[in-house]
Amino acid sequence: MMKNMCESEHNLPEELFLHISTLSPIPTVELLTFDSKGRILLAWRDDVHFGRGWHLPGGCIRFKETIEERIQRTALEEIGCAVEHDPEPVTVRSLIFQEKRPGLRNQNERAHQICILFKCRVPEHYVIDNGSLQPDEQGYLKWFDRLPEDMLEIYRIYQDIFQKYK
Repeated sequence: MMKNMCESEHNLPEELFLHISTLSPIPTVELLTFDSKGRILLAWRDDVHFGRGWHLPGGCIRFKETIEERIQRTALEEIGCAVEHDPEPVTVRSLIFQEKRPGLRNQNERAHQICILFKCRVPEHYVIDNGSLQPDEQGYLKWFDRLPEDMLEIYRIYQDIFQKYK
């Protein structure tokens, strides 16, 4: 279900996007998504930029794209449905990688992001559709009653916010 960030018609070719990401911060939205039972929806991620672990569905804001458009495109692409979200973000944080990321040729790729966290809700009758994805494959979705130990390290930027969900 989760697509490469450069696959849609709204994106730059991946090589160009990665080059730009070495020169400028990349604004992103991240969806802290809940169901009616209060569970948090997370997706499995495994890549050279962020590593291996559970993450919040999210996406880079494209040129001439509104935040609302990015929230809904991310929800459709990664979750499989539109979401309701609070109009104001929970927080805005800066993520800057200082440590070496193994397997990455250019350590400056995607090394600086401006992360905008939104609290979202899926429709009442939403059901996860993982298709043929297995639990350890990129994009696999799962509900959690509390945040798992194997969240991606990048989410330390939200440590204060996540305290209430552990």
